Amino acid sequence: MSNSPKTRIILVAVLVCLFAVGMSGLLNFFKYRSTVDHIVKDRLIAIGNAIESSIQSSLALGLQFADLNQLPSTMARERAADDLIMSIDVFDVEGKPLYSTDRLRANKRMPADWLAEATRTGKDDWFVEGTTEAVAGTTIQNNFGLSIGHLALRYSIAPIRQAEQAVARELALAAFGVFVVSALVAALALVAVKGRLTRDLAAVEEVLRSAEPARLSNQVRRGPFGPALRRFFDTVRSAEGRIAAMRGHLERGARR
Repeated sequence: MSNSPKTRIILVAVLVCLFAVGMSGLLNFFKYRSTVDHIVKDRLIAIGNAIESSIQSSLALGLQFADLNQLPSTMARERAADDLIMSIDVFDVEGKPLYSTDRLRANKRMPADWLAEATRTGKDDWFVEGTTEAVAGTTIQNNFGLSIGHLALRYSIAPIRQAEQAVARELALAAFGVFVVSALVAALALVAVKGRLTRDLAAVEEVLRSAEPARLSNQVRRGPFGPALRRFFDTVRSAEGRIAAMRGHLERGARR
C-alpha cells in the first residue's frame, strides 16, 4: 500500500468518519435500549398499581388479604390484556404464594432473589432481571401503611431482545451508509484542499528560489501565503536597507 501523503490523509479521514459514525450508532442503540426498558417497566408497574388499588379497596371493606375472591379474575384479566406478561403473582412478606395466574406456580414459594429484592426496596417498586425472564414488582400495603405482601409481574425478555436486535441491524445498515457517504465526501474534500495547498506551496517555493523573490506572481498573491510573503519581503528589504546604512556609516567612520 502506498505511503504517500495523499494516502495518509484519506486514511485519517476514513478513520475519523468511522469513529464518529460508529459512536453515534452505539449511543443511539443504547439510548433506544434504555428507553424501551424504561417504558416496559413503567407499563408493568402501572398494571401492578391498578391491581394493588383493587386489593386495597377490598381490604378497606374488611376482607382478609387471603380471602379476596375477586382478585384472581382481576389478575387473569390484566394478564390476558398484555402478551408480554407471563404470570402475575401475589405473595406475602415471607414469600408464601397467595394468588397466581399460573397454576403451576400457585403452590411454589417465590424465588429467593424476588423476596430479597422486594424486602430490600421496602415500599418502592422493585425489579429482578434474569437471562430469559424478568419481574417487575410492587409492595402491597394495608390501610395503616404496613407492608402485607408483594405483587410480581413476570415477563419474558426474549421479545424485547428480538426487537432490540432488529433495531440494531437497522442502525448498523443506516450507519454503514452514512459512513460510506461521509468518508467519500471527507476524502474528496481533503484531497482537493491538499491539492490546492500543494500548488500554493509550490508557487511559494518557486518565488523564494527565483532570482527576484520580491516579484510575487498573481497565483501567490491570491493564495493564502500572499500576505505573509509580502510582509516577509518588506521586512527583508527593510533589514537590507538598515544593513546598508550601517555599513556606509562604518565605512565613513573608518575613513576619518
